[in-house]
Amino acid sequence: MKVLAIALNSLRRLTRTRANLFFVFALPMLMILVLGLTVGSATPRIGVYVEGERTPAVRALIDELETIEGADAVVFDGLGEATDQLKREDIDALVTVPDDYGETLESGGLATLSYSVIPGNGGLEVQGFVRSAVAAQSSTLRATRLVVAETDVSDGEAATLVAATAEVQPTVSVRTVDADGAPFIEADIVGFVAAQELVLFVFVMSMVLAGALIQSKRLGVTRRMMSTAATTAEVVAGEALGRYLVAVAQSAVIVASTALFFGLDWGSWPATLAIVAAFCLVATAAALLIGAVVRNESQSQAVGISVGLALAALGGCMVPFEVFPDSLRTLAHITPHAWAVDAFTEVVQRGGGIAQIGTELAVLVTYGLVVLAAATFMLRRSIVA
Repeated sequence: MKVLAIALNSLRRLTRTRANLFFVFALPMLMILVLGLTVGSATPRIGVYVEGERTPAVRALIDELETIEGADAVVFDGLGEATDQLKREDIDALVTVPDDYGETLESGGLATLSYSVIPGNGGLEVQGFVRSAVAAQSSTLRATRLVVAETDVSDGEAATLVAATAEVQPTVSVRTVDADGAPFIEADIVGFVAAQELVLFVFVMSMVLAGALIQSKRLGVTRRMMSTAATTAEVVAGEALGRYLVAVAQSAVIVASTALFFGLDWGSWPATLAIVAAFCLVATAAALLIGAVVRNESQSQAVGISVGLALAALGGCMVPFEVFPDSLRTLAHITPHAWAVDAFTEVVQRGGGIAQIGTELAVLVTYGLVVLAAATFMLRRSIVA
């Protein structure tokens, strides 16, 4: 009970300052919100405007666009509305179908579509979806003309035969693998960013809040606790538990909000919770070590921010490991951040469970226990002194 009382008292001191609440809970969410809206994994939207009548050829093109896997087609009745949505980036690209589109195709001519994008918003990448739809319609038209040329059937009958043949023709399955032959997993950008930010903010904020421990010693709060029946071990355990609960609460806010607002699937919940628990232990131990070694609050903030950001950058919390050279990637794994990012990547991106991240969890727990032992030793010395 004494340990819990000390932990709750530590929490009250931390939450009494509004700036702490902002940096611990609000700032990480604002960063993830901005990054999620910027690089979100929403399905591309393709606008379609038809200048003339919706002839069978035009309807066939619209059908092809609407059945594209990986993109959504939105048909507009007015060019002004379509252009406004393109300018507001509500759609990624706008395809304008000319009024002579159907007649040109029926006469065997070459029809031209207008494709409009806003530079820099990803519309050029969406062009591949439009090319795919146009190519599918072109293949159907060529097959229909071939049937008409080789048989005595009408255009309508030929189109029906081609459509029926397309439904029963064998499909080709495509399997994408990486350089090592393993199945290629398309990354969820929001999930990748959220995991990176969780690791970064939990560690940095824990280091910054180490100043509260120094303040407790400076103001005599720790000394007064020692004057009660509480032992040195109970005081150290209470301070550690208080900071551990803050780190867990910050992680819970990040995980819950990204799942709620962005629909992020964190994969196996037992595995995710295990990673959070292990890394929060590391962050808590590092914060206690800073609080035991550094002399004043200003130094703790300077050391906490600089060391925290440096470890986060080296540990893959700011840029993915794929851009690291092999030597730097190996060096990065001297940090606990790299092991936490690896574990989250396995769970969130590849659908792994606890069995697949056993090594990462073992390394994180070992980091936490070793640093916690050193922090406990130094903190007990500083309290007794």
